[in-house]
Formats: sequence, C-alpha cells, structure tokens
Amino acid sequence: MGTCRLLALLAASFGVACTVVPEVPVAVVKPLSAKNREAAQFAASARTASSLGNFTAAAKGYEDYLAALAQDEDRDPADYANGLTQLAGCYYRLRHLPKAIHCYREALACEIIRLGPDHEDVTGLWSILASVELRQGNAPEAERIQRKLLATEYRLHTRGRREAATILTNLAEALEAQGREAEATQCRQEAKDIRHKLCDEC
Repeated sequence: MGTCRLLALLAASFGVACTVVPEVPVAVVKPLSAKNREAAQFAASARTASSLGNFTAAAKGYEDYLAALAQDEDRDPADYANGLTQLAGCYYRLRHLPKAIHCYREALACEIIRLGPDHEDVTGLWSILASVELRQGNAPEAERIQRKLLATEYRLHTRGRREAATILTNLAEALEAQGREAEATQCRQEAKDIRHKLCDEC
C-alpha cells in the first residue's frame, strides 16, 4: 500500500484530516536481497494478522519486519517509514499509546529527511501524532503540533483552505482539553468563517 493511501486510512481512523495526492502506480523491478525477502515475508504475515483483527500478532510481524529491514543495507527508506507507521497503528489499536507515539515520531524523522518538512505525507503524520498525543492526555503537545501545522498551512497557502479549518478545529479540541474554552471558541469561529468563505466561492 502506498504511503499516501496509508496515511489517508490512518487519518480516517483517528477522525483527523489528511489531504494527500493519490499515487500513480509505477512498476519498479529490482532484485531483492535475502534480508529484503525475509522482511517481505514478515510484512505479509503482519498484514494478514491485521486484516483478521489480530493486532498483537500484527505488531509482532511489523517488529520483525523492521528488524529485518534494519539489517538490510539496500532497504528502501520509504519501506522502513511505512513499517513504522503500520506498527504505530497496531500499537494504537492495542492501546499502547506511548509505543504508538514513539513509532510515529521515528517515522516522522525518517520522512522529514526523505520528503522534506512541508510534504503532505509529513504533515499528515504530524496530524495523526497530535491526535494520539491528545488521547494520551498530552494536550499541550497536541496544541503545539496543531499550531505548527497551522503555521505551515498559512505559510504555504496564504488563501484559506479547508485544511486550515480542520487544523483549527483540531486545535480547538486541544485547547478545550486544557480548559481554555474562550480560545477554543475563537478557533472554531475562525474555522467556520473559512468554510463559509469557501462555500461562497463555490
């Protein structure tokens, strides 16, 4: 599964926005190393377990997958980051939130190097991480991430987009969790104004 589609599915499961550009399938044929073949077997096993709802087995599969990739000098960095994201999703479903947060942060470190800090896959991961941080009870960190996302959105897109409204709504939730109702209300109003403006321009 491509990174863009994976992030879109993960974001939907957390109830957050992750706008990504659909990937165009490209056939790439290259020889697999022994470690890469071993990793592929672990990944296939993990995907099967996940599809059956056995996230404990799936997590073990992705742990083994990442361990095999780590020993492969020819590994694709995108595969490693994808494995971390998949493992984080398993940990989340198992309610191992600190482990999920750790994996998302490690995936982010990989993807920032590979894609750059402003890539939509990277901002999508930040959005998911903020949601998990909030569920872990770390509202200040969730707020920090949402403000970072909002600053990036406004820097890259001076004209208000629907994405900005979604970030403002998510920021409002982080503020509400800290008892800052007035600020949360202001964020929700800004989000509402953006959505109304966009509807008027349709």
